[in-house]
Amino acid sequence: MDEREFLQQVFLGKTPNVDQFVDVLGDRLPLLKQYKTTPQDPEWHAEGDVHIHVGMVLNETYKLLQTEANHLDPERRLSLILGALLHDICKPIATKEQEIAGKIRTVAPRHASKGRSYLAPKLMGLGLSYPIIESTLSLVCYHHDPKKLVIKDKPAVNYKRIARLADPELLYWLELADIRGRECQDKQQQLEIVELYALYAQEYEAWESFGREYKPWREYFNRELADYDRHTRDFVLAQAIARYEAGKIFTPESELARSYNYRDAFPQVVITFGVSGSGKSSWIADNIKDHTVISLDSIRSQIANSRSDQSQNSKVVQAAKEQLKTLLRSHSKIVWDATSLRRDFRQQVISISRQYGALVTLVIFHCSEEVYFDRNKQRQHPIPEAILLKQLNSLEFPELDESDRTIVVDEQGNTLATHGIH
Repeated sequence: MDEREFLQQVFLGKTPNVDQFVDVLGDRLPLLKQYKTTPQDPEWHAEGDVHIHVGMVLNETYKLLQTEANHLDPERRLSLILGALLHDICKPIATKEQEIAGKIRTVAPRHASKGRSYLAPKLMGLGLSYPIIESTLSLVCYHHDPKKLVIKDKPAVNYKRIARLADPELLYWLELADIRGRECQDKQQQLEIVELYALYAQEYEAWESFGREYKPWREYFNRELADYDRHTRDFVLAQAIARYEAGKIFTPESELARSYNYRDAFPQVVITFGVSGSGKSSWIADNIKDHTVISLDSIRSQIANSRSDQSQNSKVVQAAKEQLKTLLRSHSKIVWDATSLRRDFRQQVISISRQYGALVTLVIFHCSEEVYFDRNKQRQHPIPEAILLKQLNSLEFPELDESDRTIVVDEQGNTLATHGIH
């Protein structure tokens, strides 16, 4: 059956088992086929391999959707089902043995965040609405966080942060299915931890996406800063949220008073994220012509005499950073035009920008794998397909709290989603 037709049937209420999902989606998501050969720790997962576990989690998810979670609309329902299917998608490549407390255990470190990056370009080719894709990716990435918040006795602001990054109610249902869909000695205790997360999240007003408390904050800044442009209002809100979640302020009024120091003049930095040929330069030319572009390809051409010569990368990046600092000092509007596929590379630019008090916007060029390869062939300066594939396999898809604002666009430059923008 066609992938899109299959998922449309699930959207309309079908409940396929894990084997049916693997049959239909296994070619697009080959790690699904490795579930059966991926072991799990016998104490944490006595039920067996990842395939068995995911099958059980799917079954528990369907039970929830027929009972306690039957109020979910079709989009959130499909996101939850896909989250159940894919929450352990990177265990096949992350699983290893590790000594813990003098005992050899089977672990899969960072499989959740790796799963989000693995899935990001693959889910785009399935005809799903972007809210479903975005929600599914966040469920995969943060499905361990609800329990961590409770176990580590985190304060309310940490619950609010998760509510900015994912749908907290769907996280709850997924974690409930995840625990019910396994066999372990402390199963009841784990279920109680998940229930505590739901109680705390509701008490802390962090039970819906973005959190109820931040919506009045936006309204407050829109009212108090009505004479300022949306960039200023976005910036003040972003600063307020960051300081609130860091425990430095407790009310929006505190940030409003503090904003006198920066709101009349601040630099703006736009950082692009996307594999080669995803449309970054075209989008920049069409949407932010008033920004000064720092292009690593252009600097590389000057230093190494070739856009494709990677031998002088350290010099290229250093020259770009110096140019960035010069522009930041003059409160300029700047675009850092690069692939920015690795989080640590993005963080270097973001850190420098924040040291100069800049509003940081991340623009994510989110396309399917097929689109990336097709567009690369049409480029004036195409890169070898092996390098493009390496970029796709190594990318670290951005999280929404890396920057003050996030814009997601497709290969045509159409906006798919915005976060932190008025």
